[in-house]
Amino acid sequence: MSRIIPAVQHRFLVFLAAATLYIPALLLTDSRGLAPQLALGLATAMFLYAFARGSSVAAHQIIAAILIATTGEVVLSLGWGLYTYHNALIPLYVPFGHGVFYALAAESAQQPWLQQRARSITRGVLVAGTLIAATGFLFFHDQWGLLWWLLAAALLIRSRNQLLLATCFVYTIFLEWLGTAIGNWHWAAVVPGIGLRSANPPSGVGILYILLDLITVAVCASLVPDTVLRLRDEHADVERFRDHAADGQVAERLGVPGAEQVRVREHADVVLAQLIDDAEAV
Repeated sequence: MSRIIPAVQHRFLVFLAAATLYIPALLLTDSRGLAPQLALGLATAMFLYAFARGSSVAAHQIIAAILIATTGEVVLSLGWGLYTYHNALIPLYVPFGHGVFYALAAESAQQPWLQQRARSITRGVLVAGTLIAATGFLFFHDQWGLLWWLLAAALLIRSRNQLLLATCFVYTIFLEWLGTAIGNWHWAAVVPGIGLRSANPPSGVGILYILLDLITVAVCASLVPDTVLRLRDEHADVERFRDHAADGQVAERLGVPGAEQVRVREHADVVLAQLIDDAEAV
């Protein structure tokens, strides 16, 4: 296990560094026309595939995030008019970009180094988000952003996976600052149909990715077959059984001979292997 964790951390750092370089380059080269849009869409899809194929995040989760986020783009941008893109109705790189950001946030939440600091990170995001929202409201009259931040903070505080939501909020706010500064998209100064004023971007815009993460996790969980859940529970039970069998002191106190201990561990290994095969076949 000690060899696996550093490898995961190294891969994550490569993913994070590559995304940090790729996303700004993508936004800077965004332009009108079918050919540029096709090229950028294909490049982003390839970038996502390059990291998703070896990711610890399940492929069906990334696909679900892309579908859900693209639906949100149609509703919020084309339907509601909360924001508009400069170079296309919805640029072709946007759906795959959502997949990149979902995978990045999900992998962030799996990193042991970050998990050990999850509470500090969450508190930091809550403090920073509050300062950003207050500044936006006082100096830019960002009523919509403040409302969104209050909802985002409530979800973050109540979540069982605060690290996932905290990291996705951080990634989102940096993306929004960059995209609006370059001019790839622009938020409406007044929210259509509601009348509240909004900054560009709204200070609480991270709630959109928070909702994306929550909806994606909920949808994927509802699609997991009961068989997989049962096998997972059985797998955990057998692992605990094997650990007890491997504990010589426990076995001796129970009066289990040494030869019998070996047979018990071997049998547990066989059962574990069968459960793994069954889970992979589902």
